[in-house]
Order: sequence, then C-alpha cells, then structure tokens
Amino acid sequence: MDERIFSKYERELCYNENILRGDPVKHMRRLGIVILSILLILGGLFALPKPTYDKTNVWRKEANDNQTLVMAHAGGKGVYPDNTMKAFQYAYDLGVDVLEMDLQMTADNVLVLRHGENETGNMRDLSNCDTVIWDETYQYLYDNCNVAYHYEVDGAYPYRDMTQVELIADGVYLTTLEELFNTFGDSILYNIEIKADADAPRTEVADELYDLMMTYDVMENVLVATNFHDISSYIATTYPNVTLSTSHDEAQSMIIPAYTLSSVFYTPDSYAALQLPMSFGLPVIGELNLTTKLLIQTAHRHNMAMHYWTINDEETMRYLIEQGADGIITDYPELLQEIIAELQ
Repeated sequence: MDERIFSKYERELCYNENILRGDPVKHMRRLGIVILSILLILGGLFALPKPTYDKTNVWRKEANDNQTLVMAHAGGKGVYPDNTMKAFQYAYDLGVDVLEMDLQMTADNVLVLRHGENETGNMRDLSNCDTVIWDETYQYLYDNCNVAYHYEVDGAYPYRDMTQVELIADGVYLTTLEELFNTFGDSILYNIEIKADADAPRTEVADELYDLMMTYDVMENVLVATNFHDISSYIATTYPNVTLSTSHDEAQSMIIPAYTLSSVFYTPDSYAALQLPMSFGLPVIGELNLTTKLLIQTAHRHNMAMHYWTINDEETMRYLIEQGADGIITDYPELLQEIIAELQ
C-alpha cells in the first residue's frame, strides 16, 4: 500500500478514536481554562473594595502607634485574682492599653465583674460560694463570698484564710463595673464580655450596661463582647452607638467568606473586632487556623480589629505580633509589654 495512503488512513483512525475517547490534551486545556476562570473570579472578588466598619476603630493597632494592644485578661489573672480591683489597678498601673473583664448582673441589678462556670454560671470554681450571681443580691455576695478562695500561687492559697474585711482592704472582693468606671473613667479602654450561661439575664444586662456607659461617658472607650448572638444582635439593633466584638455566629459569618475570598459580601455593621482563639474546630473541615495573614488582612480591609485569647507564652505572642494581630488578651501583660518594647 502506498505510504501516503497508509499515513492518511492512520490519521483518520486516530481522529475517530479521539472523537470516541476524547482528546486528553483538549480536556486538560479546558480544565485549565475553567480553573483559571475560577481563580480570576475569586481574585476579582478579593480585590474589590470591602464593606467596612464605618467609624474610627480605636481597637486596631494603627490607632495605637501601630503597636499591638496589650489587653489584660480579667486584669492580669496570672498575677492577681481575676476580675478584682486589685488586678485591675495592677494592670492600669502597668500602663496596659485595655482592661478585659467578665460581666454578670446580681438579683438586684448590680453589674459585677465575675466569670462563673461555663454552662452553669456557678461561682464554686472561683470562690467559696456554691451559688450563681443572678440569684443573689450584691450585698449578700459582697459580704459572704471570698472570690479569691481558690486562687493559687506556687501551690499555696494566699487569700483562703483572710477575713472578708482583710480581703476588701486588699482589693480582693466582688468588684462592680461602676467602681471601675468611677476609678479609671475614660483614661483607658475597656473590653467587657457579657456572660449569660444557663438562665442568666440576657438583654437586661445589656440595658444596664448601656445606661452605665452613658452615665460615665465612656461609650467611646468600651468594646462589648459576648459569645451569644441573641445578645449582640439585640445591642446592635437597640443601641447602634455601642461598639461590638463579634459573637461566635457572627465571627463565622466573616471568617468563612474571608477564606473563600468572597468577603466582599460580608458587612460588619456594628462589629469593630473579632476576638478569637488561635484555631477552631469545624465539622468536615476539622481544625481551622485563625491566625493567617489572609484572615487578619481581610479583617483589616473591613476596618475590623483582630484580637486573640488567651495568650500567655512568649513564642506565640511574637508570632501573633508578626502576623499583624491588633490585640492580644493575656494573663501576663508585663510579658507582652516587654516583647513589644523589645520589638520597638
């Protein structure tokens, strides 16, 4: 058979086979075009201007000479009993940027600074009282509960045998939020987390908090946080001039679009900050890293601050500062201050 005819026959055979099987080269080209198109769309979405928190955001480091905010967790609970006047005075005298605290309300509507057990809100883990704050009056708790009973220092319990008079004289007692506002006024920032475990009052605490902030004229100094979306939504709707940190649900609403490069569709509204652990477990995805520069920079493009809790070791503090964290909540504010001073 003529060689040219044979070659033509082979080409036609190969062509017919490719029609039946599909050309893998063409398939790869088409797949490449699809992937490139998706990347271009995502890149375009990422590059688009983001809806922003539309007020001046004092909770970002750029409002603090571009230095990460030192946020004393419960006043610096690694040094003194948490949420007590002694701890807050210690942190204030150090010159921290933010006093962080936990907020609950007594049966007679006094706002006090105390954590309580997660889920139940009981005080027994942090005091000698087996009760919950919202079931008792402030005076009863002030007179009877040693809020530093379980505070341990090098295997010892220095406050356990002190009388209530001695505890009060030492500044280790159930401290009210009004005391803090009255003592420090607008000379410092406050990060106030509303606790609402079990059947605790919820929106009522928000109402009392708002009134107190207005009375002491510290609205611009306070960031209100809560894990409970119903409380934060109530505050955002009822008191739009209050500055908020995202609830758990609201944080997810920002984080997932950030990682899918679609946060152009997220609007912060009243939320000025995200306060997060370093990672979070999600169904299917597993452990999600929350300290990436992508997430932090996306938050910044929304004019939102990124704060991390609770960070107590030097290595992690340095890492978060390098990543661009706006604030670090820590039990040891002195350590964080030393690292920041060194990096300056």
